[in-house]
Order: sequence, then structure tokens, then C-alpha cells
Amino acid sequence: MRGNAQGKLLYDPEIEKTAKKNRKAAKLARETARLTNIAEKQSNIEVSSPITSDDEIRTMGDENPPPPPPPMRTLGDYGQNNGGNANLGFQPVNPVFFDIKNTVLNALKENQYSGAESQCPNLHLEHFDEACGYTDPPNVSESDKKLRLFKLSLTGRARDWIDTLPPNTIATWDELAIKFKERYFPIHKFLERRNEITSFEQGEAESLYDAWERFKLCLKKCPNHGLDNTT
Repeated sequence: MRGNAQGKLLYDPEIEKTAKKNRKAAKLARETARLTNIAEKQSNIEVSSPITSDDEIRTMGDENPPPPPPPMRTLGDYGQNNGGNANLGFQPVNPVFFDIKNTVLNALKENQYSGAESQCPNLHLEHFDEACGYTDPPNVSESDKKLRLFKLSLTGRARDWIDTLPPNTIATWDELAIKFKERYFPIHKFLERRNEITSFEQGEAESLYDAWERFKLCLKKCPNHGLDNTT
């Protein structure tokens, strides 16, 4: 018969299990293909998405680098003027230069003012006036001369103070003298010195001469006391 010529059909007694196994394998193959396709799409998105990591941001910055941060400054940098040169110290509006005699230098250094509590700023100004009298440079005003010499009469913290004054802001000696008194002879010290004058008494073991000398010193320490000058 023709059926016998085509061969015999294979008989599978567990055909249902085989069919189920084939369907499961086909489903697993489809799921694997789907997941593979999703993974490839995510990979493509990550490649084309904006860079977010710090390292990648720094890499992008090579094309458009951000402005550099401002340089760190030390306290010494703040002692420089706008021109970038180191602050040379106190500079009046119109500085003058002249040779300073050794006698003047010695007189200034003998009574240098440091700002110590035991020193009197008004007595220092009086000594300074005396030292300035030892020189009279030609074509230099008295104001400019004192502006040139006053720094040499200071030492320690007082010399540091005068160097903190902004350059080119003091034009006359009177202006500098006012700044000096504002710093070292404020109102509370003025009241203390004035009270020493108004409440002055001769000591028990003090001679009249010594008391008088001490009283005149009190007047020198507070020259603008506003009291009547009686002898």
C-alpha cells in the first residue's frame, strides 16, 4: 500500500509532555530575546544621555572650562595697595624727602612713643615739636616736615598703627595730630587727666615746690583742659 511506502509514523507515548516542554522552551526563548532587546535599548540610552558623574562632568569641562576659583589670600596680601606693590607704610598726600640729620634722628629716638599705658601722648607731641626744631630743610613747610618725621618718633604698636592709615589720605600735620590723639588720647583719658587737675592736692610729705612741679606736669599731660590758668 502507498501508506506503507511512505514509512511508519513515530509513536510518542508521552506526546503531551513533549508538547508542553516544547512550548515552555519556545516561551523561554522569546522572553530571553525580549530581555536582550530591552537591555540593548537601555545601553543605547545611557550612551546618549547627559553625563552626570563627577569624573564625566570634569571631562566635559575640558571643552568649556569653568572660571578658576579666586586665589587664596593671606593677611600679608591685604597690606598691598591697588597697584600690587607692598604697602610701604604711612604715606601723606604730598610726601616730601630731605636729608635727616643725625641730631634729629637721635632726638626722635630718645623719646619714641610705643603706645604704652605709662606714656603720655601729649608729652610725646611736645617732645616731637622740640626735635623738629633741630632741622629746617629748604623749600619744605613745617607741616610737610612733621609729616615726614613723625613716623620716626614712634615704635612698637604705635608705629604699626600709623602704617594702618590708608595712604594718600592725610594732607596736613594737623590732620595727623588729630588722628593720633583720637587713637591714644580718647575722651575717657581726657576726663581722667582733667580730673587729676581739678582734684589736685599737695602730698603730706611733699614740698610746695615738688607739688607745683607735679601740677605743671598734669597740665602738660592735658593741655586742652578748658580750665582757667591761675597761678
